Amino acid sequence: MASSIYLHIPFCATKCYYCAFNTYPFHKEQAKDYLVALREEMALYAPRTTPLSTIFIGGGTPSMLSAAALTQVFADLNAHFQIRADAEITVECNPGTVDAEKLNVMRHAGINRLSFGLQAMQNETLKQLGRSHTVADFLHSYQLARDCGFDNINIDLLFALPKQTMAEWQDTLTKVISLAPAHISVYNLVMEEATPFYEWWKAGELPLPSEDTEADMFHYAIETLTARGYEHYEICNFARPNRTAKHNLVYWNNQACIGLGTGACGYIDGTRYANTRGIADYIDILQRGIKPVTHAERLTEQAEKAETLMLALRKREGISLAAYQERFGEEIETELGEIYGEWIDLGLLERTETHLRLTNRGLFLANEVFVELMS
Repeated sequence: MASSIYLHIPFCATKCYYCAFNTYPFHKEQAKDYLVALREEMALYAPRTTPLSTIFIGGGTPSMLSAAALTQVFADLNAHFQIRADAEITVECNPGTVDAEKLNVMRHAGINRLSFGLQAMQNETLKQLGRSHTVADFLHSYQLARDCGFDNINIDLLFALPKQTMAEWQDTLTKVISLAPAHISVYNLVMEEATPFYEWWKAGELPLPSEDTEADMFHYAIETLTARGYEHYEICNFARPNRTAKHNLVYWNNQACIGLGTGACGYIDGTRYANTRGIADYIDILQRGIKPVTHAERLTEQAEKAETLMLALRKREGISLAAYQERFGEEIETELGEIYGEWIDLGLLERTETHLRLTNRGLFLANEVFVELMS
């Protein structure tokens, strides 16, 4: 049984040059059919849930939907699922795609958290990323959200971008912090296959900062955000007190979550699954009353242990020794074997009285640690 849902709205105005997410151009009639199919999928999963503690509506760009369409999505969720009064309910928004009507619809529907994909505070950088908004669009959307009563807002940022300088990154952070959002996420640019950036990078046509500059940018973000009162609670995430992303903690604690929508992934009763990625296929399958799952894998105990360790180590507090032993009936050292001592000696891991966690050095080498952990 699951008490969390991820719901995917796959429509975007444009495809950013770095984006490998399952997104498609917006077509009004197709969107109508998609929301009907989404309602059918909700009905198929409703018996597999307990009262929901978190809902995350992502994409794509959910805020591209009209106020009427958003109203329907929220009504369908409430019709099929019990939602706790204190549930965290997040909607991803792109700057320039919200107005007062949409925001008020969200507020009245119980949405209590927004996540804006800003990425950078320089218009030239946004243009180079293929973003469809400007800095002014973001500032207007953010202020609208605050005026409509939203006080739990995340801002997504990217660093180590083509031609990006340290001064530009510092400028972005300074301006975003001045807005006092409840939560800030900072991600380094990753070259994803089947994206324009990947092709340009492979061809040697994408000038990126050096690895040392990328590390300096990350270190600067950590120092600056923590000095300004943001808790660094996960590798890429920073929050004001009591504003950590509860839905993301579901992932990092390797807990059950239902994935709804085309390309969505879920984890229920020890089984990971992924939905078909095509919108037409997704609609067609659900018209036949079938779950649109194209891949499902029941995790072995070994795989579940490794995933639990890898995901929990993303949190700055690390993994609870007691919780791990209660879940798997053995100590973490037993699972890690020889690499436990090796990572301790290399200064990548440290053990407190209650947790095993990455050190500051391990934080910068997290991907290498996780690859070895999953091998």
